[in-house]
Amino acid sequence: MLKAGAAALALLLAGLGSAHPVLAQEQVAAADASGAAMTSPEPLGADEMEVLVARIALYPDELIAVITAAALYPLEIVEAARFLDRYAKDKSLKPKESWDGSVVSLLNYPDIVKMMSDDLEWTQALGDAIAYQQKDVLVAIQQLRDEAVAKGVIKTDDKIQVVKENDNVVIKSASSEVIYVPQYPPQMLYEPDYVWEPIRYYPDPYPYYWYPGATFFAGAVTGAIWAAAVDWDDWGVWGGRWDGGDIDIDCNNCFNNRDFNGKVNFNDVDWRNVDRDKINIDRNQFNQNNIKNRIEKNGDNAIRDRAKDIKKRDHVANRGPGKAAGTRDIRKSTLDGLKGQGGQATNRPANKSNINRPAAKPTANRPAAKPANVSRPAGKPKPATRVDNRPKKPSGLGNVDRGKATRVSSNRGHKSMGGGSRGGGAHKQIRRPSGGGRRR
Repeated sequence: MLKAGAAALALLLAGLGSAHPVLAQEQVAAADASGAAMTSPEPLGADEMEVLVARIALYPDELIAVITAAALYPLEIVEAARFLDRYAKDKSLKPKESWDGSVVSLLNYPDIVKMMSDDLEWTQALGDAIAYQQKDVLVAIQQLRDEAVAKGVIKTDDKIQVVKENDNVVIKSASSEVIYVPQYPPQMLYEPDYVWEPIRYYPDPYPYYWYPGATFFAGAVTGAIWAAAVDWDDWGVWGGRWDGGDIDIDCNNCFNNRDFNGKVNFNDVDWRNVDRDKINIDRNQFNQNNIKNRIEKNGDNAIRDRAKDIKKRDHVANRGPGKAAGTRDIRKSTLDGLKGQGGQATNRPANKSNINRPAAKPTANRPAAKPANVSRPAGKPKPATRVDNRPKKPSGLGNVDRGKATRVSSNRGHKSMGGGSRGGGAHKQIRRPSGGGRRR
């Protein structure tokens, strides 16, 4: 009864949140205290986590950061996918200003937006994992990368750079202007009998999400660049606003609303009134370490904290304790929103059985259908095919951690005992084989 009363009070306060900001803060805290156990999903095991992240594990770090941040907004992902369909016919359309910067940035990758919209269950699962198991997400990605590098599946070429930094595999774009996205079957990384093969790339490169020449520059909507990065050393994802105060750009009459020719500070640019074709930027100023250091200065850019705040807010305002948003809920709310805006969805008739439909004409003299053209070229590849669940087989050794998880725990214990960078005597490093043993 007490829990039910608290839930009712939380829902009541949710309706008053806009008028009473103090109460809005208190209701989130109250709901968190009363229903935290019910809102947290069942934690994923190491095998399940690897299956979840396999489709993006070999993507460049910057793209992983944007995808994981955008996964916190599944409704906006659905809206973004439908926006891109309309944008293909009307280039004057602009993204919603209310969308999170990560979703706007992801518009530069339409195939990935479609994948996340079509497979909302995966998107929601990734968002939950980022909110409650962020470190496990990143450890699983590193585990799969370790094995992919060891088997020669992915390596440095003219499109990506694969380097080792502090025992972590870092994947970067080889270009400062575009990102090539690796193409591979995700099950290759976790199915025990799958034959490993070198990765390929999707044929069309994508523009950097944070570069002004990108199709949808986040600054045009949010008023500031939205940037993202992964911190493998502290197992965190960062994304959000950053300070470009010391970056100057060359403006060749680039402003649509005033005459100006010369250098202008990055922060002084109103990106809603800029002709990007008349901008010249020294791309060396946009190196990933520079972006990473800048966004980490602002603690509000920590995706882990943002994710928990979003989960609390949605828990109170939309569903109440103990309920989770389902795929149907999101799609229905999106359809309702589209009906409210008018258009085809408004007048779409309900499905009716065609009782009076005339019978089909006899086809006695119709020529037989032509055989399928087996030589027809395949269509454009789709990113990140759907994940197949790996069968669960108990291991005779019990619950054995994978190689990366074991090393992470060992390093943490090593430091707590005075080793590593915290002092202590010299320790001989034990080289463990990459990958470790699979749990079966």
